[in-house]
Amino acid sequence: MSQLIPANTILIIDLAFIGDVILATPVVRAVRAAYPDAHLTMLSVPLTASIAAMNPYIDEVIPYDKRGRHRGFFGMFTMARELKRHAFDMVICMNFAVRGAVVAWLADIPVRVGYDAQHASLFLTHVSTAKRTGIQHETLNHLEVLRPLGLATQDTSLVLQPSAGAIASLAAKKERYNIPAAGYVAICPFGSYAKKNLSLAASAHLVRHLSQHQPVYLIGGTAEGDGLAQIALLAGLDFSHILAGTFSLDELAAFLQDAACLVTVDTGPMHIAQAVGCPVAAIFGPTDPVVWGPRGEQAVVLCREKKCAPCWGKGTCHQNDCMREITVSEILAAVEKLLEVKSL
Repeated sequence: MSQLIPANTILIIDLAFIGDVILATPVVRAVRAAYPDAHLTMLSVPLTASIAAMNPYIDEVIPYDKRGRHRGFFGMFTMARELKRHAFDMVICMNFAVRGAVVAWLADIPVRVGYDAQHASLFLTHVSTAKRTGIQHETLNHLEVLRPLGLATQDTSLVLQPSAGAIASLAAKKERYNIPAAGYVAICPFGSYAKKNLSLAASAHLVRHLSQHQPVYLIGGTAEGDGLAQIALLAGLDFSHILAGTFSLDELAAFLQDAACLVTVDTGPMHIAQAVGCPVAAIFGPTDPVVWGPRGEQAVVLCREKKCAPCWGKGTCHQNDCMREITVSEILAAVEKLLEVKSL
């Protein structure tokens, strides 16, 4: 093992999406274990700042508004000036994009760790290869960035801790929308692109069956409200059970923490649910569950092995067979297993 580099203030740069920031948990855990007394800060985009703030190993979150005030080349200088005032001893750049490494270099952080993708090694002091030698879960892929420091962890579990404020604001919304305190089933049928989506008919079938036994809520973003409304209409579900853009991300984490189960496609809420201990029935089609799937004991993955999969949404298939061939009966059986219910 390499000799530990002294550091009292450490910056972790993760400018990726919701799932990536959650799956970075083992990296942050390994850094915290090696530097128990250090002040750990995460630099994230505004969308994921609340996710980063729920990581119990992080002391502070700084938002990098790369589409707003920190946009473009001059925005990078602005961000670097802000970081320079913190006088970080070390930075770990978790993304393959060169932006984080350049900003860290501009901020004069003396120890700069990251990947060699996009010529980022020109701006780093400790470099890890961006080449993947095999297929493994993304939590393990993320840990590769720590190889130059000789850091690792055997604990690759995910964890998010909703704040007291998020729990209180969720409680107020539960009262407003007449949502039970706990024990409901959440269904997230839509992903970041159409080929990930569960069909409207299958979603409605799930709602009809599951709602016979416990409250069911459809969750998604504001843009998915119309699709969720179509499912509710087909299933005869009261529109008050549509939660489209209803919660902030930290409120959603608290909401899933109280849920009996989440039925979901491959999307951010799946990772949030895993991190707060919510049982998950995850439905995969064009993406690879070996890389992105839930890994906890309270998880069931449903996936069809197809020659064309994973296509990551770029395939030419128009039938969406990889999703369509997963039957409602299989999904209900997975939920039954998770809920330990004999009959749905």
